[in-house]
Amino acid sequence: MQIGIIDIGSNTVKISVFSDAEKRPTEIYSKTVHAKLSAHIENGVLSEKGIRILSRSLCLLKRSARTMGCKKENIFTFATACIRNAQNRDIILRRAKRASKLKIALLDGKEEAELCFAGATASSGCPCEGILADLGGGSCEFVRFSDGNIISSVSLNVGALVMHKRFSSKKYITAPESRELSEFLCDLFSEELAPFSKSPSLPMVVTGGSARAAVKLISALDKVDPALPFEITSKKIDFLTESFFNGELSQVYESVLKERAQTLLPALFVFKEASKSIGTYRFTVIDGGARLGLASRILSKKGKAL
Repeated sequence: MQIGIIDIGSNTVKISVFSDAEKRPTEIYSKTVHAKLSAHIENGVLSEKGIRILSRSLCLLKRSARTMGCKKENIFTFATACIRNAQNRDIILRRAKRASKLKIALLDGKEEAELCFAGATASSGCPCEGILADLGGGSCEFVRFSDGNIISSVSLNVGALVMHKRFSSKKYITAPESRELSEFLCDLFSEELAPFSKSPSLPMVVTGGSARAAVKLISALDKVDPALPFEITSKKIDFLTESFFNGELSQVYESVLKERAQTLLPALFVFKEASKSIGTYRFTVIDGGARLGLASRILSKKGKAL
């Protein structure tokens, strides 16, 4: 069986097609539409143009799934923070469903964290016990886990794109703006991640597009294998951000990261301040994410689809 999972995010709308040929979810196809929905949100409302972009994106990805052999009943779609936090979310979902003929589940923070965790545990490199951070464009889900079980979780609206829009006045966040961002994150994490900092010896693993973008940049600079799992230290983050602010790496960011160049800088500060609050100065990037988590849940038949 092949299933298509469509993920509606703040910056991108993505599809992953998975096969269970090896008795586990194996991604055989992926496609990304850089819809940039958050750019079409004003005063908490997704504009008419944004709704049309979303609808077109879903129709395109649905056709891709069908081309890859997915039956219509095996295409699953979910929306996360961008739609979840929009004041007109009911209108958005109704219009998008009507245009695409897809069922769209709107995940709350807890459900998103559960799927992210399921995706992490279905991938290689995930420890038996630790702390997971899945950073998207609109939010970051933190999960404290042990022996395959979630101990506690929290979803915070500190997505890479949200932080960029809030703290950056230009195309890229500046050094003074990054200090404001760091202070904000430090204050927020010291309160919200307090339950996670009681065991500072626990490993921290991260998933999501921004984490993979960081791996892509570091591997290009250091000429190393970008294969996951991939460890990143706070010292390396300091090098990447300071070199950018000094003008040494700005062109490299543009050429290597392209669409993610703007949002990687805020993402790096989220990773750094989160790891600091948790009590570590390094983290490991692994495969995972909500799409893999949902595929794992469906193919293992251990729970409902959505």
